Amino acid sequence: MSFVTRCGVSLLLATLPLVSVAQSKCDVELGHGLIITDSVIRIVDNGQTRVQINNDNQLLIQGYWIDLSERETQVLREYSKGIRDTVPELVSLATDGVNLGLSAIEQVVEGMSDKKPEVLQTQLKYVERALMDKFKRGDDFFFIAPQSLSKIDDFFTKEISQKIHSAVHGSLGAILMSLGDAFKSREGNIEDRITDMGQRMDIITKEIDKSLQKKAQQLESKADEYCECLNTLDETEARLQAIVPRLAAYDLVQIRS
Repeated sequence: MSFVTRCGVSLLLATLPLVSVAQSKCDVELGHGLIITDSVIRIVDNGQTRVQINNDNQLLIQGYWIDLSERETQVLREYSKGIRDTVPELVSLATDGVNLGLSAIEQVVEGMSDKKPEVLQTQLKYVERALMDKFKRGDDFFFIAPQSLSKIDDFFTKEISQKIHSAVHGSLGAILMSLGDAFKSREGNIEDRITDMGQRMDIITKEIDKSLQKKAQQLESKADEYCECLNTLDETEARLQAIVPRLAAYDLVQIRS
């Protein structure tokens, strides 16, 4: 599924050059996690649903249905629409290509040795888990965790990058052991294989950095593009909180500047 924001921002614009943090229009945080399906939006904390919006027109807080007038329901629709116009696209952008990249890394590293380096597979699972703790997309849902949207790029260039580097280089020991076994049994030229391994590792590392930097640039650019949308969403949320004061305890959009 492809997404185009109702703010007039196409996903293609995410490929524009990196916008510096100093030029950012706002510092936005999501105060709670979000799960979005075609018919339901859930605001969650620690796996527990605190607020639920059904079909964009029914509001429940901690499982209790909130009676709204038609005019108040229209504000709820605007709030729901604002969430749907931004979050699914952001989650898609964050997750697209990353899992495929992890599979490619595993295949390349395994191709250096007759044995599968279990340490690599274990470490890549940690990388996938770190990603899914922040962003997750299924066939019928989107999930985003509480976080600063203006610092998403750091998550990829620092945390994810470091974990992937550790996974790749941590598998070297297993590969070298395999190469040593091959040398003992006189299978191939050990020096050529070690040289080839080093070259491949260098290529992998550079490609990882290039890919993650591009992802960070896309996300930072998108965060800036979303700024106006998120400001509008924050204003709509404030209007809804005025109608339903209990919602203030689950403030979703927080503009820091």
